[in-house]
Amino acid sequence: MYRHLLCLCFPLLGYAQAPTTLTVYSGPYERTNSLVCTTLADEVQRGTTITLLEVVKAQQQPVTSQRDGNTLCWILDGDTPAESTREYVLTTTAAAPPTPAPATAADLRDGRVTLTHANRTLLAYQVEPAPVPPGVDPIYSRGGFIHPLLSPGGDTLTRIQPADHYHHYGVWNPWTHAEYDGRALDFWNLVKGQGTVAVDSLSETTQGALLAGLTAHQSYLAFRDSAVTEDPQTLLHERLRLRVIPAQDGSYHLDYQTTQTNPTELPFTVRAYRYQGFGYRARAGWNDANTTLLTSAGHDKSDGNATRARWVDVSGPTEHGTSGVLFMSHPDNYNAPEQIRIWPTGQNGGVENVFVNFNPAQDRDYVLRPGGSYRLRYGMRVYDGRIDSLQAERYWQDFAYPPQVIRQGDMAGTRVLLYTRNGEGFVHDNIPASIAAIEGLGEQYGFEVVASEDPAMFTPERLADFDVLVFSNTNNGVFDTPAQRQALKDYIAGGGGFVGIHSACGTERQWPWFARMLGGKFHRHAKRQDFDVAVLDADHPSTNFLPPTWHIEDDECYYLKQLNPNIHVLLAADLTTVTDEEGKTTYPADTFGDYFPTSWYHTSGGGRQWYTSLGHRIEHYSDPLYLQHILGGIRWAAE
Repeated sequence: MYRHLLCLCFPLLGYAQAPTTLTVYSGPYERTNSLVCTTLADEVQRGTTITLLEVVKAQQQPVTSQRDGNTLCWILDGDTPAESTREYVLTTTAAAPPTPAPATAADLRDGRVTLTHANRTLLAYQVEPAPVPPGVDPIYSRGGFIHPLLSPGGDTLTRIQPADHYHHYGVWNPWTHAEYDGRALDFWNLVKGQGTVAVDSLSETTQGALLAGLTAHQSYLAFRDSAVTEDPQTLLHERLRLRVIPAQDGSYHLDYQTTQTNPTELPFTVRAYRYQGFGYRARAGWNDANTTLLTSAGHDKSDGNATRARWVDVSGPTEHGTSGVLFMSHPDNYNAPEQIRIWPTGQNGGVENVFVNFNPAQDRDYVLRPGGSYRLRYGMRVYDGRIDSLQAERYWQDFAYPPQVIRQGDMAGTRVLLYTRNGEGFVHDNIPASIAAIEGLGEQYGFEVVASEDPAMFTPERLADFDVLVFSNTNNGVFDTPAQRQALKDYIAGGGGFVGIHSACGTERQWPWFARMLGGKFHRHAKRQDFDVAVLDADHPSTNFLPPTWHIEDDECYYLKQLNPNIHVLLAADLTTVTDEEGKTTYPADTFGDYFPTSWYHTSGGGRQWYTSLGHRIEHYSDPLYLQHILGGIRWAAE
């Protein structure tokens, strides 16, 4: 661990905190009554009253807002042009907030959580396993799904346990073609008896003036034998976060976010297969003749299967007219835009055949590594009547790229792509810990982190969405095509920020440009040991909190070659404290005297590049001093 004395100082709350100015930037899209959320500062404690005011022509107008955990949400009321801003003032007082009856509520009873608005049911999440129809094998019983999903007019839009597929459950999210420890496992087709998904607990429900929701904890359970369901093995922990937000146009949005963590010591691999993941089985009676399906790419039921889509819109007849659901896949999801599985025209005999599935692993494997956490996010816009493709695209834009909130003095609005791919060769076991640590920094300091090991993220369009690229423990070849490498070059040349952590210096070793951009290329390292690091520049945000000599415990002292002469060295290893006989006779020998650069920055590539060679062990990513070092690098690169 990194050893140093920290002083933790907390502000004293008086009757009121100083007002905070918030600027909402619409981005490249026009907005209409869009939801806006921002991370609250640390000093905004629970139990305080939050007041939000919009500044309009020098007048302050009250705005309805709702606290949701460590975020504050409100509606960007009315129409907001693209590339425009709106100003708000946030104040807090120590008085307890008022507790009016919530307009949007969550109610747990009879084994399910019901989400309502204005005393009208919108949907239910099933906690307890649902009983099966008479005469049906009880192995089909499970919980952890949404049903019913209701239209604004109150009509049911989902179906569970239809006779043609007893394992279909409204809106649900199981893997079909998984592999663990050499064994094939199917969590979708329950009749195989290989596994199931069970609800462990509810950690919270939330309700208020604007939204309601829940967080559930589910487990992927593998049965020891197809005939023995007792004492199953837990292969995945899943955190499901649901939020429902009613809209002024009468529709409502459902945010569906799942985070899966592998608690075992072996990889959990989702093998490529035509259907698995986020699925929807439509209400009885919807079929080829009476239902409309349209994808963002312009496909329908006749030709949309296995195509890629940002969104899929489905609508059909109900008791009160016509209703529909717009299904949206987030652009940060693995393998986005995801391929879809839909039942094409004529499937299931042409009757009751509306099925939609976003599948991140239709054409490639999806590997959930030991200790790793993997997030997928989907949205549903539920409406009465019909919407056209322009309205569908606007809903998706609000979901995928919401308005940004910029708070004075912090990193709100900053987007970070956290890239962790490794090519053939050694892969650090610290990657999951580094992802969790940097995501935690994002939550704490208000920047958004998108973690990915997918090189398809490297296109000009996708990289344009990020302020900083963080290569955390990447190693060897991490790109598949010259176009991906060119996208990175263009991003840096265009002023994008870059942060490299530990083995990032071993990335793309046959590409000289990458070594120049990072500042050097990995050569070798001394064995793991304690050693000292000298702070050469104490005026940088990644070093200004450090002692003059930083004692490093049980890390690797990296030696890089091809050092870029433009680097500005921040930290240097004191080689007199490093035991390394080979290094004394070969490299680095006395190249830099008694020191060797450990962390640096430079700006010669067009943007801002920052690198640290520290951080080999998992434990380093829970060390406050090391995390402050990383945070300072990200903060500087984002400026």
